[in-house]
Amino acid sequence: MSIQYNPFKENRAEQMHELWKYYVPFPGFLDNAGKPIVVEGGRGSGKTMIFKCNSWKEKLAEIKKNGCSFADLFDKNRFIGIYYRVDTPFVSLMNGRAENWDSIFQTYFTVCILEDLLELITIANTELQIDGLRLSSFVKIFSEKLFPENSTDSISDFLRLTDKCLDYIENIVNGESCEALMKPRYVIANRFIADVCIEFNKLIDRDIVFKIFIDEYETLQIEQQKIINTLIKHSTIPVIYNIGLKPKGMKTNKTVSETEIIESPHDYEEIALAIDTDEYKKILREICIKRIVLGKEKEAIPECARNDIEFYLGQYSIEYEMSKIKKDNTEMLNMIAELKELIKARATEDNASEKQIMDYITELCDDAPILNKRLHYALICTKTTSTPSIEELFDAYKNNSKRYQDWIHNRKMGILFLLMKESKLEKMYFGFDVFAALSSNVVRYFLELCEQAFRFGSLETFDWSMPLLPEIQDEAAKYVSKYKIVRDVPTYPFGKELRIFVQYLGKIFYRLHTDKKSTVGEPEPNHFSTRDLSLTDQLRSVLSSAIMWNVLQEGEPTKRKQSKLSPETTDYYLNKIYAPYFNISYRNKRKIQLDISLLENLMSGNEKNAEKAYDLYFRDSPDMEDKQMNLFEKENMQ
Repeated sequence: MSIQYNPFKENRAEQMHELWKYYVPFPGFLDNAGKPIVVEGGRGSGKTMIFKCNSWKEKLAEIKKNGCSFADLFDKNRFIGIYYRVDTPFVSLMNGRAENWDSIFQTYFTVCILEDLLELITIANTELQIDGLRLSSFVKIFSEKLFPENSTDSISDFLRLTDKCLDYIENIVNGESCEALMKPRYVIANRFIADVCIEFNKLIDRDIVFKIFIDEYETLQIEQQKIINTLIKHSTIPVIYNIGLKPKGMKTNKTVSETEIIESPHDYEEIALAIDTDEYKKILREICIKRIVLGKEKEAIPECARNDIEFYLGQYSIEYEMSKIKKDNTEMLNMIAELKELIKARATEDNASEKQIMDYITELCDDAPILNKRLHYALICTKTTSTPSIEELFDAYKNNSKRYQDWIHNRKMGILFLLMKESKLEKMYFGFDVFAALSSNVVRYFLELCEQAFRFGSLETFDWSMPLLPEIQDEAAKYVSKYKIVRDVPTYPFGKELRIFVQYLGKIFYRLHTDKKSTVGEPEPNHFSTRDLSLTDQLRSVLSSAIMWNVLQEGEPTKRKQSKLSPETTDYYLNKIYAPYFNISYRNKRKIQLDISLLENLMSGNEKNAEKAYDLYFRDSPDMEDKQMNLFEKENMQ
């Protein structure tokens, strides 16, 4: 493989040429129905890809490439999409001295949508030969509405007028003089855009639904969100407004009317891009197929290469990882010696004979595989109500009973974390299912993992005829995980607070994963809940930022306690992309409870407070070892 070409390198929709070639539709998202949609997903989840690839510009590019006629844009698509991405630096400045910012924003937004429509009409005029008089009348009517004193009947002149309108608004935003510029008439977005679309349909003799996709809605100011909310509330065919936003991105559900709000499912359909796991994997496979095929078309990937990403990543194997463990290391030998003493002591308590004790030791320790040895140690090292007697454990193991099979099934991954630490090894992360899980339903994360795996592979002996070695995939997973924590997290809003929080939350989970005396009665913890009805405003702000930027992901409580004293409403999952850095599990199996004061200290942005919270969490377990890395040591990123 040439290191100059990596099919997974491009992962931002805004930076990709011929975006439609990379697009794999998410199931059931868009149709020609009249109900608006609100698409929620973290950065890299695919919102922009969905919106842009359903806009008329990408659809037209696809049509032309496939040799179809321009008319197919209208006749073979369920709707015409218009894509608008919020110009955050520009709209954020729409405040200050002017008193009519709502009117200015509505006019600005209207003109942005109008320019897109005029560009489409210009192409339609050439391809479909629109009646000249009808087109001139259309332009005259709407240019006069926007510029009463400078109307035109030329579509090219109208486009120039819209540019002048944006120049005028820019001068207002910058606090500059507007006297030399042509002043537009401020318009109401809903009415103007609806009128344009209705008349557009008449121009080309069609009955088209227009879907306007507003991306990065969360960056709008509250008053601007109210305006867009009003458009959603009053969406009526042929114009339907849709928005894409990050989690917690809707700062208000109010409209410009004091008596109206928008809410799901009455006013819009709410869609979260955290889709079903099996469906997500199917989409990942299809995305990767398209990228490898494109590489072949560019003659950058050999024709003999497999298109299936699972061929290159394979599947995780606990047996492969277990093969790395040396059976004669000191920790292992000490554990085996302790296990023999435990068996002897417990069997003696149960009045077992010398022969029975020797049989127990031989079967449960000497002859058992290392994974089973560690399970037996974990099951009997601490007495609990569920601890089996030595005879029960002996019979269950010897007969491979259903109870024993359940022990192995539920605890083997937790045991592996203990074994890896005791062998002074790091947990490995490799395989298609593992990469899919680590990506936390964020397509871009999966592509980044693949990019680094293929990059590292190309530096070794990889070629397109062979799978990637597990060691190379593991190296890639840890590189991406480290980069996300060290480089990305500090750049987010409340970056300092989130950086320290992730560090110490990861340390808590790692320590719980590797408690030597753990009974591993519960699987590996990687999420938490709290009494979120008691959160302070500051804590809510930091939590909202964590969720918006995918540091944490929200979910329904896995096990809601019945006690009235535990009003849990949300589980918070540490993004699984961080799991390789902390050597913890990516599986959603167990949560911990963090009280408010402890969570406040973890999220305080003060490392001493976070460290104090960490120590308090483990105050009842002073004997536990902690060898987790320190995030604040100097990082040497590759």
